[in-house]
Amino acid sequence: MTTGVLGTNARQDPRQVANTLKKTVNFNDPGVGTGIPFDNPLPQNAFILRVLVEIVAVFNAVTTNVLTVGTVGAAYNNIVAAADVNEAVAGVYDVTRALGRALTAAGDVLPYAMYTQSGTAATTGQAIIVIEFEGGWSS
Repeated sequence: MTTGVLGTNARQDPRQVANTLKKTVNFNDPGVGTGIPFDNPLPQNAFILRVLVEIVAVFNAVTTNVLTVGTVGAAYNNIVAAADVNEAVAGVYDVTRALGRALTAAGDVLPYAMYTQSGTAATTGQAIIVIEFEGGWSS
């Protein structure tokens, strides 16, 4: 048995059931302008079933408010892109951009949430992001 090898902290239930990753993002979270990571990655071969974003409190920067979620570089927008959610309107948004297993085919991936703004800085804003996925098994 190999020792001293780090495992993965991806959420992966051994049963064939839906799993979720959840992240709450506030307008003033440290690092939110460059991306803040979810607590766990999506496991390799996870099949994304649904992505929901609830705008709990509207983001109120004067010119633009952009909430994105993703796994690639500084843009972090391959799960939730800029046009997928209206940050100025409270409600739940069902985002279909990342459905399937394309994002996780090569290995575990850690999603990041990012909020960018322009104009007068926001004084409110909170979103809850839920990524629902099937466990990430090879079959």
